[in-house]
Amino acid sequence: MNRRLMSAATGEVSRFDAENATSMTQDFLKRLGYKGNWLPMKVSLDGELYVVEMMFQRLTAKVQINSKTKEIKEYEFQETEAAPKGMFNPRTIMFLVAAAAIAVVALKFLGFF
Repeated sequence: MNRRLMSAATGEVSRFDAENATSMTQDFLKRLGYKGNWLPMKVSLDGELYVVEMMFQRLTAKVQINSKTKEIKEYEFQETEAAPKGMFNPRTIMFLVAAAAIAVVALKFLGFF
């Protein structure tokens, strides 16, 4: 058992920090059915609320946890659009290949090849 989360009945002070908030968020997301390797992006403390932002593929989760009661107060999912890596994205490449193939077929029918 994690010593930081032990109750006051054992004589130790319960401590809730960014690491605990991140673990709690990962467990919460798995219980909701979002299994996978969630990447912690940002954890901040806003008053009594820890705000944890995590990312998995093109999905971002933002979870607010009360630092005193350890209750999840609010959560939100946003789908992010992945930026193309490189000069052309896959759709552009497919379009260019298809356009070139159509041009070759058209020029062949016109007698240029």
